[in-house]
Amino acid sequence: MTELFGSNAIRKKVLCDIFSLTVEGLPSRQRLIDRLGLGAEIGSALVEEAARGGLAVLSDQDTIKLTNDGRSAIKVVMAGGVFDILHPGHIYTLTKAKALGDVLVVSVARDKTVLRTRGKPVVHDERTRLELVRSLRCVDAALLGSETDIMDTVDQVKPDIIALGYDQSHSETGLAAEGAARGLKFLITRLDSPFPNLKSTNLKKDPGILKSL
Repeated sequence: MTELFGSNAIRKKVLCDIFSLTVEGLPSRQRLIDRLGLGAEIGSALVEEAARGGLAVLSDQDTIKLTNDGRSAIKVVMAGGVFDILHPGHIYTLTKAKALGDVLVVSVARDKTVLRTRGKPVVHDERTRLELVRSLRCVDAALLGSETDIMDTVDQVKPDIIALGYDQSHSETGLAAEGAARGLKFLITRLDSPFPNLKSTNLKKDPGILKSL
């Protein structure tokens, strides 16, 4: 089993799955074994190997979390948005974001945040949007963002990279400064899109936009 854990791909999957479950508040040993999908015996052995190798810690309550060494062995990318009506532009952007690292964590904007910043309610409530984003193959973990300060969510995830959409209004300089003030270090990259006019707002007005892709 040590040989199996010695595989870089298997080791990273174990560490990435531990991190993802922790972000979503579900860091139990059994959930990790189920998520690994390698069967109870192999999954349990991999969990034990991660702990013996100093990459993870198992608690008496059967929860598991990464050690500093375990966390530093993976690259975490964070993206965020409203995702009111999922469309090919979202999929493209999130897939590109995932390619920047090992784990993609997506922050989904709260209903109150959208109403405050856009002046209009969402079509789908935050729980529905969260589950839709979680269902995407390229997304490893998703969580609801803070209702007050985006940096609270960034501080919770502590990503190595923040991936911004081409049309998101966040300032790279501003995010970097706010992160530094909290002792956070991350790179910021802005992604492009082959569908610059494809937005949830536009789809609400004209669903026929999809036919032109």
